[in-house]
Amino acid sequence: MSFLIQGKDTLVKTNTNPKTGGITVPYEYKDSTFLSYYTKVAFRLKNDSTDKKQTMKYWKQPIRVYITKNFSKKVEREFKKFAKSTINHIDSLQIEFVNKLEDSNFIVYSQKDDNYEPKINIDNQSAYYMYWNKNNQITKFSMRINTDFYFSDKLKLMEMKRYFIQSLGYFQWIEDFICKSYFSTCSSTEKELTFLDIELLKYHYSYGICKGTDLETFMDQHAKAKALLSENPKNKMNFIHTN
Repeated sequence: MSFLIQGKDTLVKTNTNPKTGGITVPYEYKDSTFLSYYTKVAFRLKNDSTDKKQTMKYWKQPIRVYITKNFSKKVEREFKKFAKSTINHIDSLQIEFVNKLEDSNFIVYSQKDDNYEPKINIDNQSAYYMYWNKNNQITKFSMRINTDFYFSDKLKLMEMKRYFIQSLGYFQWIEDFICKSYFSTCSSTEKELTFLDIELLKYHYSYGICKGTDLETFMDQHAKAKALLSENPKNKMNFIHTN
């Protein structure tokens, strides 16, 4: 028996091969522990929060990065390498580096540059700001690195990497992970993409879940899917993506 989710919360029984106006993708099952981590990270959920209207944010269009000239060639090279290797784990997302500001939707700049994003407080040691549309698709991101405070190449690069990971979903850092994880609140200059970091990113961009939804819808869909599977492990559940 096959079921299809249309829109964000409608479960419909279908034929084995339903004819739809979009792409049909099988539901991606995850256990409760993983989902607990994911909801905290992607929906910025606090341990005592009852706010279920928080929404997940994601990039739909390719990320086009412009880096100003106030970073060393080494920092620029290593950041590009890190960003590309990270995106390589995500099938549905692309990245490119551009030479003109006007061609970009992602800007990396320093306090020595013009302030490209007025909503970033220039008194901060470093900061970022992002925009998203009504579908919760991220459309623009800017990070400003204070290269006087982060005085070494290593410190500059680590701050850029941290913000880059955060930029992929307006993610929140949590205390549950080991210090070297990019999703951990722990301060460290020895961060690396852990297996769980990669799984969270891959899941966030998986089309086996509904995109751009709020937490209430997300949790309701998982409850319905798990109920169907508990009735009969042979039940199939699919998501239809029309945009």
